[in-house]
Amino acid sequence: MIRIYKHPEPPQSLTKQTSWSDEDVVCQLKSDQEGKCYLCERKLVTDFQVEHHKSRTNYPDLTYRWANLFWCCGYCNGKKSANYDNLLNPVEENVEELIEQRFDFPDSQVIFMSSSASVPVPVPVESTIELLDKLFNGSSKLRKLREQQFYDYAKSRITSFQDIVLTWLDNPTEEIKNVILEQLNIESEFLGFKYWIIKSNKRLLETFGENIKWNKI
Repeated sequence: MIRIYKHPEPPQSLTKQTSWSDEDVVCQLKSDQEGKCYLCERKLVTDFQVEHHKSRTNYPDLTYRWANLFWCCGYCNGKKSANYDNLLNPVEENVEELIEQRFDFPDSQVIFMSSSASVPVPVPVESTIELLDKLFNGSSKLRKLREQQFYDYAKSRITSFQDIVLTWLDNPTEEIKNVILEQLNIESEFLGFKYWIIKSNKRLLETFGENIKWNKI
């Protein structure tokens, strides 16, 4: 999960307050978010929904508010439902800096933790960590099939990125560097994890630090 961009002007159809998912809303959200779910960062082809950052159940007055609408996958929207209304706002916060996001491959887990030393952890950070943990690690210690497939897909992408990075560290050619730059493009999936991989190594940060500043103001 990373900071995202949202077009400042709301789509025209929202002024009618009859639908929050008309074509102009869907197209603008897809464009703003590079076709990726704002929670898990997967590219979406057909399995997309217009999601309410603060739920319609608890915040009905925000149902047609442009600032409250996001492009989301059905998997994440189903996990979030109306239970997480205190998440970090990815339009206003550098989520990838506030939450450390790493794969623990030996234990088949994804680790999310606050990058701040502040105690207690701010509620939006804590709530976002809890949801991300549920998305990537499942709702129980034993993942269900859909949860396992979600994890396996993300794992394969990050494993591939790590392999490329290690290859470059051993043999820093321009060709391999360009492959890494392509993987760090704003349109790429799972940038939150890639951000922490780059930050974890001095050489990587010196070379690619300018390429992990997506949507910063």
